[in-house]
Amino acid sequence: MGESSSSADTPLWAVVELDHFRTPEQTQASQWRRSLRSASTWLVGKNSAEQQVKEENELRALPEVKLAHIVPPIDWAPAAKALAQQLNGLEAPVAFFITPPHCGHVSVVRQWAEQQHFTCLPPPTLSELTEGDAQWVERFANQREWAVTALERYFLRHTQGIQGVREFLERALSGRLGQGVIGCNSWTYAYLQEVIGIEGAPVFTLQSMEGEQLSHYFAKIAAYEGQSPLVYSTRTGKPVLAESATQSNDKAPNNDKTPNKELQRLAAHCRGHIGLAWHYWRERLREPTSDGEEALWLVDALAEAELSTDTGDIATLVLHALLIHGGLDDHSLGQVLPFSHHEALNARLALQRKGIVSSNDGRWQITPLSYASVRQLLESRNYLVDPL
Repeated sequence: MGESSSSADTPLWAVVELDHFRTPEQTQASQWRRSLRSASTWLVGKNSAEQQVKEENELRALPEVKLAHIVPPIDWAPAAKALAQQLNGLEAPVAFFITPPHCGHVSVVRQWAEQQHFTCLPPPTLSELTEGDAQWVERFANQREWAVTALERYFLRHTQGIQGVREFLERALSGRLGQGVIGCNSWTYAYLQEVIGIEGAPVFTLQSMEGEQLSHYFAKIAAYEGQSPLVYSTRTGKPVLAESATQSNDKAPNNDKTPNKELQRLAAHCRGHIGLAWHYWRERLREPTSDGEEALWLVDALAEAELSTDTGDIATLVLHALLIHGGLDDHSLGQVLPFSHHEALNARLALQRKGIVSSNDGRWQITPLSYASVRQLLESRNYLVDPL
């Protein structure tokens, strides 16, 4: 599969083999800026490094009803269709579809399975994982066509908790469990590849999106009062969406390229992952406090709850454990860390207060707007990181 020469030639929803995944342009520059911003905050406090065209105190959050029209939930159906095209005719007994947290692998695999009439099997219970009971693997024995939507729910990182998933993967990869597709958190995939080995199974993921693609996507999904809204950057005062540029009266040279610069920053920051970019877009849209203005504003798209440079070892281990497991409750978190439950809880509470982690369905997860900062910290400290 060849790589396209430009983002304009790339389908909005492209599923590719893992080896063909590429990060957007300027990704490394975005990481460098984030490091510099973090260092500047530590040295001089939380002050703006750039003069803002529009101050945030002049703006207000959008009403939820309006926001729901402008930024509706992501429809993962096109990704499921793209996955089906890649899997069509594949002869391997098992294929993986992986994405980072908040980026849709559960929804994509579930929709694909429903379309293909594959059975989605439930994960083992917490007691089965804790006790090392691998009987749950037998549930797959009677299914010749099955799907797992979230492999991160099938293990705990300790001696007992890894036994079941080891047996499951060994049997699945050998073909003894029939035909299956496994949705998996990219951090879980990296960890299981390290401790068990998953060589030989084809692995697919969503190709990253560049700023131009994000611009078209956000303009397309907005359906407020029948047209795409005008959205301006509080940082530059320029239109953010390509459609906004064509509607505006700004006749500056190369104006058609201006909107993508802002969204290219966002694409680079999120490593091209639409699920993460969607959260930034939704959280950072504002409207003027005065009723006469109809245009919307995007406040600094890269503002987030960031980790300080002196984040301690316990907090770092907590963050890594949460990513590898796709989120954990407090009880399970204490089981997979090499220190006391009390220390783990204190570290989790501190991260929660800073907005780095939040609870979702009873599990603590890295918040979408903190993910880039957490990933960079772990990579800088030579932790095992995901391939995306």
